[in-house]
Amino acid sequence: MKLLIVAGLCLGMICASGLGAPALANDTQLASLYRESYQLEANRDYAAALAKMREIKSKAAGSYFASLRLGWVAYLAGDYQASEVAYREAATAAPKAVEPRLGLTLPLLAARKWRELERATRDVLALDPNNAVARARLAHAQYSVGNYPDSATTYRKLIEEYPAELDHQTGLGWCLLKMGRKAEARQTFGGVLAVSPDNANAKAGMAVP
Repeated sequence: MKLLIVAGLCLGMICASGLGAPALANDTQLASLYRESYQLEANRDYAAALAKMREIKSKAAGSYFASLRLGWVAYLAGDYQASEVAYREAATAAPKAVEPRLGLTLPLLAARKWRELERATRDVLALDPNNAVARARLAHAQYSVGNYPDSATTYRKLIEEYPAELDHQTGLGWCLLKMGRKAEARQTFGGVLAVSPDNANAKAGMAVP
């Protein structure tokens, strides 16, 4: 689902002149390492970008931004355990911050840690109750552990607010299908296919006997 990853994308584009800049003002070595990490990320050399971030982290212990960015780059590199650890460090460093808690949902989602993902989304929602990304990931976690009624409820609320977001529509369709409400599910999938004829998720749902 597009919405499941979009919130993390901005972290790769934050430049050293923004958040974290005061701490780097007199440290040209760290600034250079950050610059290299951005360039490597832009080139999709995520393993090398992660290595740069680990070097930064070793030189800037306790830096919220270093932990946050390391979490993001580790996620891109497929090192979900390192990503999880880094995001948790950032969340500890900034107890009222939404972004590290939302970031944490990325490696948990990728690692299919559904129960932990559900807890992480609820931590986000405790700080930001209307966060649509967190609610979409909560619905996904609920579905993945077989809690179809609650997942359907979460998806329905999202659809009320974002009627054109087709991932929410197909999510609801699959919940209905799993609950044995096939006619409603087919109607939902049909609505998606009417505007997105090649939607693979809706086509797969419609193909279920």
